[in-house]
Amino acid sequence: MKKILILASTATLLFATSCKKSETFVTTDGNDTLSVVETTETTTLTNDEAKAKVDKAQADLDAAIKNGDKKAEAAARQALTDANMAWENTKAAVDNAAQDVKDGVDNTVDKAKAATENAKQDMKETAQDTKNAMDKAAQDTKEATKKAAQDTKDAYNNTLDKLKAK
Repeated sequence: MKKILILASTATLLFATSCKKSETFVTTDGNDTLSVVETTETTTLTNDEAKAKVDKAQADLDAAIKNGDKKAEAAARQALTDANMAWENTKAAVDNAAQDVKDGVDNTVDKAKAATENAKQDMKETAQDTKNAMDKAAQDTKEATKKAAQDTKDAYNNTLDKLKAK
């Protein structure tokens, strides 16, 4: 049971922390020509990785501001905004996954309690049914014994009557 719960929570955590990863590469040459290449793929980010991406985007923004390149600064601001959003989504996903795991554990505990109560009730009913069956069997045996004794007595008396008649 614990292994299944751990496996389910791990799968939930991995699924919940999957987010859209977006990287922006800004290159400039000496003639103020700006070239932006953006690649997007879906990956699983941890909270630390998302925070590292925010820090890197902030460093890129600071460098663009320092160089005075407005286009690079705009691209870096967008990259920082995207990294912050990814980080917030990761934190929210981790919180949601933790809540889902807690809800799953609570639900499992509730189901286990209900199953235990049902099993207890079934055992009580089975015990009562067994007692009733044993009482009936004892009563049937008692009646059969009385009948057999009466039949034996009647047969004995008939035999005596036949012997007296001869």
